[in-house]
Amino acid sequence: MKINLAQSRRDAEFLTGNHLFFSKKTSASLRLCASIFLLCATVSGAEIKATDVDGRERVLNEANTVHVVIYSNEEVQDRTRAVNLALDEFQGLPGFRPVVVVDLRGSLAQLAKGYTRRRVARALDAEALRVTPRYRQNGNAGDPRADLCAVADFTGELSVKLGWRKPAATLRVIIFDRPGAELLRWEDLSEQEFPALRAVVKKLLSHAPQD
Repeated sequence: MKINLAQSRRDAEFLTGNHLFFSKKTSASLRLCASIFLLCATVSGAEIKATDVDGRERVLNEANTVHVVIYSNEEVQDRTRAVNLALDEFQGLPGFRPVVVVDLRGSLAQLAKGYTRRRVARALDAEALRVTPRYRQNGNAGDPRADLCAVADFTGELSVKLGWRKPAATLRVIIFDRPGAELLRWEDLSEQEFPALRAVVKKLLSHAPQD
């Protein structure tokens, strides 16, 4: 598929915070003041399924894959972008999948769902171009676009499944390990904790999947 680079850069701004596409629903009083680092039971749970902006059904905790699920909304778009960049070293490695869940509860995007999905999909087109060199560096000759995943959560159904009952102006991140179990959860990941996040992902990827 031929992609217009100039248009792709503009569309990428949708996820980088230069274009705010969501209504402000969370007041400062609801901000979580501390980052909560929870170690969860490592037993495999039920599959968490969602339809992404490309219309594909995804399993966010698919077996034999390390998933990093990242929360986003209008108030944390810049931080979502930052954590995605912090995970660049793993792009293209077998068994690694980042997923962005865009919380659109109560936003004006409710009035233009099709447009919103297309806009996010175009942003993923631009992201695929950006991470292609990293794919090649990691020995992956595949198309990054097929691996990139974003879910537009208009109703909050997926967010609730992930334990995010209400919108929040915090950087929420969940790691699912290779068996598909929730391993770690941050309710407000700080930039100072990015190295810890990378260390966990690196260790999980260093272990071959079990047959």
